[in-house]
Amino acid sequence: MSEEILKFVPLNFSSNAAVLLINSEKYLAGVKKIMPNAQFLILNSWDLPLEPKIFDVIISEDCLTYGENFYRRLAELNHLLKDSGFVLTQFLNVRFIGVLESLRQGIFSAQEERFWAKWDVVKILNDANFKEINFLEGEKFKISAKEWENFGFDNFNDDLITKIWYVKACKCTAEVVALKEMYTPEIRSELSRLLHRVEYDIDAEKNLAALLKLCRHENIFVEYLADFIEQTVIHKEKIFNILRPHLNL
Repeated sequence: MSEEILKFVPLNFSSNAAVLLINSEKYLAGVKKIMPNAQFLILNSWDLPLEPKIFDVIISEDCLTYGENFYRRLAELNHLLKDSGFVLTQFLNVRFIGVLESLRQGIFSAQEERFWAKWDVVKILNDANFKEINFLEGEKFKISAKEWENFGFDNFNDDLITKIWYVKACKCTAEVVALKEMYTPEIRSELSRLLHRVEYDIDAEKNLAALLKLCRHENIFVEYLADFIEQTVIHKEKIFNILRPHLNL
């Protein structure tokens, strides 16, 4: 994995972030340039910590390349990430022309590496509860994909001539992260509790009054509340109907 993957790290990302490198120590210097005050844990095995929400960034070069239970591995990484955190990794593209040509020639070489198509990576990351997934081309070849396109192979984003794709998998969407950063965990927890009690008619009148009081006391503005409801409530229209007489929703 080239240091090009570090382009995924936002310029305004916390300089003192907690970073986990798994079999990826060679990226230490590059990460230090971006986050000079970061705290690092470097592992050369999958003997991972048990505590949840420890790391802002996890870099694992081969978590989609070697091994067997990839879903479990990705779920474990998700468990370790803070809500605003993300995983950086890469995968070998099964739709790369070099792979397709070998298969056409009947060459099925035995190898330890796992190959993926983009949609397979999206599915397994979704299954592991990652909410936002981005790709960046890695090793790419200046060759023509015309023959394979004529065979009916889609070449969207030069997929057929890209041997390696880099991946950024975020635990939460940017919108959810923004919501979580505006108020303390205690306020968000109380807001969620009251909304759900109103939603399911648990002492609805009493909890509605407590909800409105919380919004006034903590200056929870209407736009934030509406976004929070969209992200956390199942019966959204019911809650909006209840709150409209009291708030401008």
